[in-house]
Amino acid sequence: MADAVEITISSHPRWLRLIRQVVLEFAQQAGFDRADSQDITLAVGEAAGNVIKHSYKGRTDRTFSVACSVAEGGLEVEIRDQGEPFEPADHTPRPPDELRAGGRGLYLMRAIMDRVEYDHLNGANIIRMRKSHKAAACEPG
Repeated sequence: MADAVEITISSHPRWLRLIRQVVLEFAQQAGFDRADSQDITLAVGEAAGNVIKHSYKGRTDRTFSVACSVAEGGLEVEIRDQGEPFEPADHTPRPPDELRAGGRGLYLMRAIMDRVEYDHLNGANIIRMRKSHKAAACEPG
């Protein structure tokens, strides 16, 4: 397996399915089981959807990149866009039991992934997410 894959994709929501397929396949190739791979895919899908909806304000004529790489003990995903800067401290994630629609992407990303970081560098928004492999359970000897 290659150690990394990166795609640059249009900011149209119809391409979110393609992003999810790439991430799901990459996570499985990186050794994650089906359930963890689906969780990782959900987190990345939420982040990509937020780029389209919030950073690009729904514009479909922009591009952004999604890069997946094998990291020691797991995988990392980096999403880069050139839209409106995002400041996570300005957004409080809603709890999952709140009845309002939307606003749970940050909560899901942080609940699923081991680490979620945001940066704004040279005009680019960067979201970095990491997921480690679960430690193998020890069997009694």
